[in-house]
Amino acid sequence: MSQFNWTLLGDAGKRFDIGLFHGNKTGHLVVFCNKKIVVIDFHVLKTKTYTFFIEDELCNLEVELKDDRWYYGLKIDEKTTTPRNIIRKKEHKKNLITSLIIMSFVILIISTVSLLLTMFSH
Repeated sequence: MSQFNWTLLGDAGKRFDIGLFHGNKTGHLVVFCNKKIVVIDFHVLKTKTYTFFIEDELCNLEVELKDDRWYYGLKIDEKTTTPRNIIRKKEHKKNLITSLIIMSFVILIISTVSLLLTMFSH
């Protein structure tokens, strides 16, 4: 039986322990979060992806069969339109605009100082 574990930290620092059990012969699969079952599936004998929420984060769990070996991966989905991802995109846009404003201000100051130094040196 294959077993795999991940730890995810929420925004408030809450810890989420995610575990997976996958039967090698039967293919039975159980995924749990903090000891509560979030996915159960039977006869998983080929590559498959599962989607579930942990708080407001959309998670994608991939169970992949490659070269007669099983591989497991858990990723936070930041592309699908969810309330959390809408907020994330707004924050990213706000941070990008703030960064551009700061960079423009710094470039303006450097240009002004360079121009003044050039004028006073002659």
